[in-house]
Amino acid sequence: PRDTLVDVFEDLARARGEFLVYDDGFRSRTFTYGDVGRAARAFGARLHASGIGKGDAVIVFAENRPEWIVAFWGCVLRGAVVVPIDYRSSPDLLLRVGRIVSARLILVGQDVPALTGTECPVWALAELDWHGAVPALDAAPVTRDDTAEIIFTSGATADPKGVVITHRNVLANLVPVEREILKYRHWGTPFFPLRFLNLLPLSHMFGQSMATFIPPVLPGVVVFKIGRAHV
Repeated sequence: PRDTLVDVFEDLARARGEFLVYDDGFRSRTFTYGDVGRAARAFGARLHASGIGKGDAVIVFAENRPEWIVAFWGCVLRGAVVVPIDYRSSPDLLLRVGRIVSARLILVGQDVPALTGTECPVWALAELDWHGAVPALDAAPVTRDDTAEIIFTSGATADPKGVVITHRNVLANLVPVEREILKYRHWGTPFFPLRFLNLLPLSHMFGQSMATFIPPVLPGVVVFKIGRAHV
């Protein structure tokens, strides 16, 4: 059953094997599905301890990296609203979006400029704790019609506008694909795990789908590769 994205997370956290590989041009790090599940629960507990919960907006301003996925699922578990911003966007756009959504927290990567002019707390994703203890904390009581994300998109030339995406919206796309995969998954057994080189920005829904929603169904391994020029 798929009632909310929390149900998707529970299956992801129970999956076995490698999930995310991060190659920054100097070294490669690998994380299992279990690693991501534990880190997401710990991140959700950190949000809770910081007073961030259901309906609070959390901006993610970072390049593709495993901690992005962890933060996404941590927010889902707390019912917080993820507001992803393309890391190539200007800080001015980020600050403007922050005011629109009344952001409670900004998560930043390593390939983004330093932020100034914001009173909102800023956490560095690279400092996320992968090995800390996971406090016992139940997921927030979310429903299918609660907001999961607000994605700002400009279309072709217009100013970016926020598109509200609910748990129901994501599941409406994910569940039919999942059903079809499950019908034929046994034929792919000799080729599993499938490896995805994900160059699509996680600030877009298709990039997210291929990085965290689809891989557990197969199973698959997602590779984020950052060139040396960007480090």
